Amino acid sequence: MKLHLSSGSVYLTDGYLNVDLPRPRVWLATERPDLVDRYATTSDDYYGRHRDHDAIAAFRAGPNLCEYVADAYGSWGCIPARDGTVAELLARQSFEHLALRDAHNALDEARRVLDKDGVLRLSVPDHDATLHAFIATQDLVYLRHLLGPRNSPEGFHLMSFNRHSLDTLVQAHGFAPGVDEPSPHAYPSLCLRWTLR
Repeated sequence: MKLHLSSGSVYLTDGYLNVDLPRPRVWLATERPDLVDRYATTSDDYYGRHRDHDAIAAFRAGPNLCEYVADAYGSWGCIPARDGTVAELLARQSFEHLALRDAHNALDEARRVLDKDGVLRLSVPDHDATLHAFIATQDLVYLRHLLGPRNSPEGFHLMSFNRHSLDTLVQAHGFAPGVDEPSPHAYPSLCLRWTLR
């Protein structure tokens, strides 16, 4: 099984179970197939359904409070899978929303569900590159990227990472050193993958 955790407005159709929080604007795919059609894409074209938008302009305008769709409800604190049954866990731009204690618990939970050859894939804002972009441009969009949107309790970024701090944290939970992956994001982000030690 492959899990796409905190799926939001990206519904992956290439073998992933899309998981998001049980919130008023998050529907299950069985309830809202129209939202599946709206957000469907594949992991190698992650933001394909958003290509007609200027990503930075949309980011500058602020979060769009819309409806989302998932296959199952869950969270970093309760990943909906049995022990050792997940081949891949993918989470983009959600891990930074956890406080440090919750991040530790989330990594234990990820380790619990991953099989012995399992892969953890995370992307988070790149703290150092984002600060450098802000200093160079004075564009406030980079501060929003660093701190998170302020339109909901889930929007705040509670952690900030550079490559070293993220990799060190993940390795402390029994993962091998992280390997960089290409970023699908239009803004400075770290994208890494880890396997279990």
